[in-house]
Formats: sequence, C-alpha cells, structure tokens
Amino acid sequence: MERSQARAGDLSWRLSSHPITLLFFLGFRISSLFIYLFGSIFISNLDTDDFPLTSILVFILTILLLAADFYYLKNIAGRRLVGLRWWNEVDSASGDSHWVFESQDRSGSVESGAPTQNATDKRFFWLALYAQPALWVLLAIVSVVRLQNPIWLSLVGEWH
Repeated sequence: MERSQARAGDLSWRLSSHPITLLFFLGFRISSLFIYLFGSIFISNLDTDDFPLTSILVFILTILLLAADFYYLKNIAGRRLVGLRWWNEVDSASGDSHWVFESQDRSGSVESGAPTQNATDKRFFWLALYAQPALWVLLAIVSVVRLQNPIWLSLVGEWH
C-alpha cells in the first residue's frame, strides 16, 4: 500500500516553516495539561499527613507552565507562525496608553511583498489556541462535578 504524500495544511510538524517554534509552542500547550492531569502520580511521595504538598506543587508547576505558554504564545509563536504583533503606545500629549494589535497580510499576494503564510503553521496555531482553553473548561466542569481533588480550586480554599 502506497503512503499518501503530505500536503500543505496537513497536521504534520515536518511541513512547518518554523518546526522548532511549533514544537516548543505545542510543548508548552501540552505540558501544562500533562502536569495537571498526571503530575500527582509522579510526585505523590511528597505528601504528609499534615500538609498536602503534592497538590500545591502540581498547582504551582501548572501555573508556571501556563505563564511560560502565555509568554511564548504572545511574543514568539504568534509572530513567527501566523504574523501577529502587539505593542503598547503612549500618547505623549495626554499620557493615555493603548494596545495596538496587528496581523501581517501573508495571503501571498504579489503586491503585499510579505511572505506567504504556511498553512500547516496556521492550522496548528489556531487549533491549539482554541483547543487548550476548551480542554481546561472541560477539566473544570469534571472537577466541579466530581468534587474530588479539584487542584485548580486551591485558590479559593482547601477541599477535603
């Protein structure tokens, strides 16, 4: 049986224009979910009777990975994979600041002079951007319904 050729836009990191950027982007996206779901299995021997260190450590690691994911998404992956840019401008007359968001025209038109956008990068970026929050919402609903080990609720208080 003959294998089909990979086409532009297929979900294969090998077709990416920036494969290292894409792999780090997906790594940050997946690692926070992985630590939240399976972190207590790997570090379960740290708990004592008086202090649930495992839940706290999983929570801290998840927050740190989400912060790294946010930074990488906004400053590196968004720019290299789909051409998103953002910055803060301050009006010198009034002192007001406002954020400017911009997306490069990478449609491939000859007049724009910008490079064409890789369809694989675009699909991976937008799919991961919308899928991860959907998974977090699903995990939050499951955690509230089960009321068993709701780590993300540790901001509110300790649950037993």
